[in-house]
Amino acid sequence: YKRQGQALQRVDGLRREVIANVSHELRTPLTNVRSYAETIREAGDDLSRETENDFLDVVISETDRMTHIVQDLLTLSRLDSGRSEMNMARFDFGAAIDSVLRSIELEARRHGHELTHDYHDLPMIMGDRGRIEQVMLNVLSNAVKYTPDGGHIRVTAGSEGETVWMEVADDGIGIPEEDRPRVFDRFYRVDKMRSRAAGGTGLGLSIVADTVRRRGGSIAVSARAGGGTCFTVRL
Repeated sequence: YKRQGQALQRVDGLRREVIANVSHELRTPLTNVRSYAETIREAGDDLSRETENDFLDVVISETDRMTHIVQDLLTLSRLDSGRSEMNMARFDFGAAIDSVLRSIELEARRHGHELTHDYHDLPMIMGDRGRIEQVMLNVLSNAVKYTPDGGHIRVTAGSEGETVWMEVADDGIGIPEEDRPRVFDRFYRVDKMRSRAAGGTGLGLSIVADTVRRRGGSIAVSARAGGGTCFTVRL
């Protein structure tokens, strides 16, 4: 009974943490959307077209941020319930990386990052391309988000026997050694204030880890020589 009670306490604690984290993450963008929308309505013709467009860009950006949070929660729910269906097909692993790099390129450029890559003659693989691209995009997005403006992010990839791998190395803020074992835990943040300022939910890497491990792969994190972080995904 004591063990059951402790287990129930842990579950209840996790539930409270989930509610608190999600509430906090949704409150900030909701407040911004309302504030900018009210300003546009109240200013009327006194607001220049350029300023109005800037305000609308903020509204769109914050809406995208909320959508991402909800999508992360739905993905975790599907993974936990076993309803996460896979659309298996053969596809070009290199083409998938190319697609992800194109989708993150503008965001990297907005932060002044140099985004480079090095991979050649990658094989065709069998898998759910959408899920695998989501994994790669999550890892790359973290590198862009937590690397100070003007940084360098390098993507390398290759194959070894029946395994393919992709590595994302940055020269960002890095992850302390004592935090590395927990970065794949749900809602875990190395630096809560910095993560929230960047719009992080603490869910992205846990989704990556769940997705990769359920498909027999692995993901590892290490310190990069000279500073920064290196994530390696193997499938």
